[in-house]
Amino acid sequence: MSKIELEHIDKYYGKNHVLCDVNLQIADGDFMTLLGPSGCGKTTTLRVVSGLEKPQNGKIRMDDREVVNAAEAYFAPPSERGLNLVFQSYALWPHMTVRENIAFGLNIRKLPKDEVDRRVKDALQRMQIAEFIDRYPSELSGGQQQRVAIARAIASEPKLLLLDEPLSNLDAKLRVDMRSELKRLHIETGTTMIYVTHDQVEALTMSTKIALFRKGEIVQVAEPLELYNNPKNLYAADFVGNPRINLVEGKAERTSGGLAVRSDLGSMTFPTADLIGDVPSGKEFDVVIGIRPEQIAINTARMMPSDVAANIYTLMPAGSETLISVRSGGHGLVIKTLGFRQFAPDQEVYLSINTKKINVFDKESENLIKRAE
Repeated sequence: MSKIELEHIDKYYGKNHVLCDVNLQIADGDFMTLLGPSGCGKTTTLRVVSGLEKPQNGKIRMDDREVVNAAEAYFAPPSERGLNLVFQSYALWPHMTVRENIAFGLNIRKLPKDEVDRRVKDALQRMQIAEFIDRYPSELSGGQQQRVAIARAIASEPKLLLLDEPLSNLDAKLRVDMRSELKRLHIETGTTMIYVTHDQVEALTMSTKIALFRKGEIVQVAEPLELYNNPKNLYAADFVGNPRINLVEGKAERTSGGLAVRSDLGSMTFPTADLIGDVPSGKEFDVVIGIRPEQIAINTARMMPSDVAANIYTLMPAGSETLISVRSGGHGLVIKTLGFRQFAPDQEVYLSINTKKINVFDKESENLIKRAE
């Protein structure tokens, strides 16, 4: 296992400030996912950790040993950092078979032949490509080549494994299988992993921690469920979640008992215990209410006085679930229900909202001020 600490990392490409004072701690055995849209700095962070890029400012420590000190122009080479990398590109030797590609690094380390054979076969079985052991890369599909690249990385049993969108070339079914294999690998080996992706499903299902990036800065570092249930700000709320969170503007006022909120969805009150951060007081202020699609129940009759009237806009059946778009008070909302639900276009329905799971954001600062329970 390996512990990594990044302190005040700045990286420029010319005048482009791609990493802006990045601070991140990755504990022994973490599966840390760097999540964000294209161009946000997540891959650059991975390359800085690996030693393929040199930051202009900051320090990096691995297991309490300094491997980067930009102020003193000290940068330990990748070979001294005890890590292995898997990139989007496969980087396989075209003149070597699958077996030889995976065994190459192990042979360099002069491991016994039976140990090399065991590791090669074990890695190929994990990646579900054992039958391709004697093929050449040119005889494999892109997805198969990517799995060979992952097998090569895990065969060396590194203390730190860095993966840059390694599943992007796989089909949907195989991506699900590989997520399971990588997660199981992490559980069994305890290897510290840093995983780069723009796919929030990968991040939420595989990680022990997620670092969410925006324009070279880290917005929030949290466990997956905490990031999903209590995003730090509107950017995190809108980026994480599929389907995306419902956002409705409203007015709020601090009261002696907590927070009173009014919107087209009705009046809601939240206790002081659920409030965090700097909540404006003394006057009414603008807020944005965040409601996850699965926290809205839909019925054909009003079940509670607080239920909100709405009209069906579209249905999107997806087999195991149905996504339902409705219009209420000039707002469009998306609801996710299990199984198949049938409604007619424009049919009047009633929405029951789980207020305990609602997030409230200060519109001016965009920061979370009311947590979900």
